[in-house]
This record gives sequence, structure tokens and C-alpha cells, in this order.
Amino acid sequence: MRHFLFALSCLLLVSSCTTSVSSIKNDALSVNETNSNLSRGYLLIGVETNRDLKNIFISGMQTIKLSHEDLRFGTNYILVELAAGNYLIDSVALNRYQKLRLADEENWRFEIKQDTVSYIGHLELQSRGFFSLVSRVELVNRSTEAIEFMESDFPTILSARKMHFGGPSDDHFFDYLNAEVVANEN
Repeated sequence: MRHFLFALSCLLLVSSCTTSVSSIKNDALSVNETNSNLSRGYLLIGVETNRDLKNIFISGMQTIKLSHEDLRFGTNYILVELAAGNYLIDSVALNRYQKLRLADEENWRFEIKQDTVSYIGHLELQSRGFFSLVSRVELVNRSTEAIEFMESDFPTILSARKMHFGGPSDDHFFDYLNAEVVANEN
């Protein structure tokens, strides 16, 4: 019985580890695009802050950790390919010692749709100073800026799929744009 509990504990520990994801740096379709059995989409998030962030922790279909290394060079955007499904931004690590747990889960839930670029908003974090223990954190919808970023930096990826707002509120801006594209193609 003791061996069974030990094995179960090890299995739970391994399954709760974060999955390593690589942000997309080049405007090219991924290898997974050719395998239609995979239910994957793209997460697009902007980051606006007046201080350094160490990590953004996200749980859901995959548990992932994003860092400054995932930012597209010269921008404040992160684009990663993930399994389609529902996710939650759990916390934000400011440094090695400070980690902000995000309350009110409804404001931090988002959805990744299959074969879609799901923009979830800009993670805005503002502190009064480096040693301040008080920070304001929220997801702000800047859909217009997000579409401009995708058009300029990832036109190939964008041309193969639609954009969707997957953030915590309703926004029909991308629905309107997608309808305009379809109307112009006919």
C-alpha cells in the first residue's frame, strides 16, 4: 500500500508540472498545422507594465509559464500555440520573492479556439514604485492594437486563420472584422 501511495504521489507531482511552450518568433505556419487531429490554437497577449515581470502562470488544458523571453522582440506581445480549451491566469511573479495571486477568477478566464488566434487582452500591471507591495493588475482589451500587431508581424499566420477575442468579457470587434473579410472575398 505504501508503494502505491508513493507511486500515486509521484504521478500527481509530475502531472502538475508546467508545460514548456515556446513563443512564436517567426511568421510561419507551425508543424502542427499539417496534422488535423490536433486541436490547437494561438494565444495572443499584450503586456503593459511599469516594472519587471518574471513570469505569468497560466493553468488549463496545459499549465504554462510565460516570461520576458517569450515577448516578440521590439514589441510587448506574446504569441504561443496551445491546445484549444479554457484557461486561467493564476498568478504573476514580479521577482523571485513577490508573486501576485489573482483573485476573482471570472476576470482571468479565457478561451483558446481551434485554428484561431485568440487575443485575450493586455495584462496591465502598475505599481507605485519598485518596493511597493501594492499593484493594480487587470486585462485590458485593445483589439485594434492586437490586429495591427498581427497584420504587421505575423501576416502569414493571420492569413490562415481568424482572430477571436477570448478574454473575460464580450467583444464583437473581431466578429465584425471577420464578416467584413468574408464579404470582401465574395
